[in-house]
Amino acid sequence: MTLGSRLRRRYLAMASVLAMLSLACACNGDRGHDDATPSATSGPPAVSGPCGRFSIAYDPANGYEASAFIVGSIAARSLGCQVTYVKTTSRKAWNVVASGRADVYLDAYGVDQLRRRLARPGGPVTVVGPNGVKGSVNMLAPFFMGRRGLDTARDLADVTRIGWGVTTPAITTVPELLPLARSFVDFQHLDYTIRNFAEVGLGGGVGALMQQPRRDNARRMPNVYLVEGPRGLLGDRPGQKQVDIPGSASQPCQPDRRSTLCSFSDFRYLKIANSAFAKSKSPAFSLVYKYRLDAADTANILELVVLSGYHVGPPDVASWLNTHSTQWRRWLP
Repeated sequence: MTLGSRLRRRYLAMASVLAMLSLACACNGDRGHDDATPSATSGPPAVSGPCGRFSIAYDPANGYEASAFIVGSIAARSLGCQVTYVKTTSRKAWNVVASGRADVYLDAYGVDQLRRRLARPGGPVTVVGPNGVKGSVNMLAPFFMGRRGLDTARDLADVTRIGWGVTTPAITTVPELLPLARSFVDFQHLDYTIRNFAEVGLGGGVGALMQQPRRDNARRMPNVYLVEGPRGLLGDRPGQKQVDIPGSASQPCQPDRRSTLCSFSDFRYLKIANSAFAKSKSPAFSLVYKYRLDAADTANILELVVLSGYHVGPPDVASWLNTHSTQWRRWLP
């Protein structure tokens, strides 16, 4: 194959991914509550003085951490900030920001009890608003199971028809979603076991979990996964089948110290900031305040997430920043 042919094939593959993600972002409607919390400040924040140090918390295992590196790269490039990144988890991030170990976390969701406690009026955390990316909890399976009849939660009970064979029927998920998975199995009266993804030799977090259905499809390996992530990545895609689940299946869910969600309702990823940082007049907070992806930007960023193997870093967002300066310059103070 010639170099030109290889480049054309790669271009077509990237265009196909972008088209699918654009369609998902444009057409996938909201389910349940739509957390579009407005900024806790009234109007654009005042800016005074140089940026100085700016720390951003991120979860390296969640499969979508692009916001941290988009904002961090802009802050370093255009505002002269001394940017550092603080690794954490989606649940711990609230306390990391509250304590001041990080100034912001840009992809917050769930954990309602922490939000009520930490983001109360006068609390140590300020909810700045949504970052523009819509998330959900979906059940995913290899595409071949969909062809055998797995379409909705009701089909899971017919284990022979949908292809389990001699494999023990199970739902695999990450520790943060284990209570929600147990709730679903109990609500649907399924004879399924619950597997912790971190303990079955597969390793990794949500980002790794997102890739398993397509890998299983290539091997014709039956599996069902409960996954949280951007909605544009969790629908029907090549090698992957979305299983429709009733929102009421979350009713028995009881959160524990590790869980982040006890709901099947769609949500928006939120920007949260340390309250002292939100009042600091730092140009970095002004950037965080204004940062919000629209539908077209989201589709482009999710394409980068896929191409990065669901492990995004500064080099992965650099190409988007270089080609979309008109979009991100409007976020500058």
